[in-house]
Amino acid sequence: MKHSKQRNVGILFEILNHAVLNEISKGHNKTATGILSVIKKYFMTETQISKAYRVYSQLLYSEARNPYYATRFFGNLIKEYEQTVDSQKLYTENTQLLEEISKVCDRKQIMKVSVPNYKLFASFNILINEGDISRGGQYLTSRDRSTCEQNIFEHLVENTEAKRIKEANAHHTDKPTEEVQTEQLALGIALKNFDKKYGKLLTTEQKDCLVKYYTTKDDRNFSNWMKKRIDNILDEVAMKKDKVDNQQIKEKIELVEEKLRGISKENTLSTTNLKDVLLSLEMKDNLRLF
Repeated sequence: MKHSKQRNVGILFEILNHAVLNEISKGHNKTATGILSVIKKYFMTETQISKAYRVYSQLLYSEARNPYYATRFFGNLIKEYEQTVDSQKLYTENTQLLEEISKVCDRKQIMKVSVPNYKLFASFNILINEGDISRGGQYLTSRDRSTCEQNIFEHLVENTEAKRIKEANAHHTDKPTEEVQTEQLALGIALKNFDKKYGKLLTTEQKDCLVKYYTTKDDRNFSNWMKKRIDNILDEVAMKKDKVDNQQIKEKIELVEEKLRGISKENTLSTTNLKDVLLSLEMKDNLRLF
């Protein structure tokens, strides 16, 4: 059975995500940002591509108790696709997306990547385009159709992908999976740029605090984490303070301790508080000289 990666919305999303991460790892932030912009434009706004991907996403992350429910779910998924996606407009958008990707990276090269869910997405794509020669579809034999359906039904019944995603994104349950993935890609670029610009100016602990601040979605969770860090800072500073002979330095240390205790009592931490904690970490490291 013939199938094109570039015309499969599910596979295309996986490939573009991989391409962004790959470019970040190489330090090619401009290219990564360009690919991410294309992802946002076509997958994160109300386009035919985003409508189609919502169907692919349901297929990837849904579960069925047995083959009977898998068959019913698949039938409903096909109906949803036919009712919400304009195949002709989708083909046009797909062409535009590919043209834009070619402008920011080597399209042929990124298409060579292996996609874990290739068989699942390919089977679904072949079935929804069956008989539509104008959009890359083909006429299927009964055996070919059965093979594609079997790939889908087995996935729905034995879906390990759904469990993995649920555990990984437990705090993002109110957002579509594609939005979560794109946010993570954007964050990866931001942190890469940040480390490149400030990496040599900050200590490891300071960078850890900033990464935690930007990656923790819940303010309360970050506050609780930071309060534990503050307790550790106070303990270390208390141990080192007795070795300091200079009275002026001791007074400054005591002021920092007082400020940290005040921050620890607050329900949430402001950016000003975060700055004070970062400065206290620098002071703690300097005390190692005594």
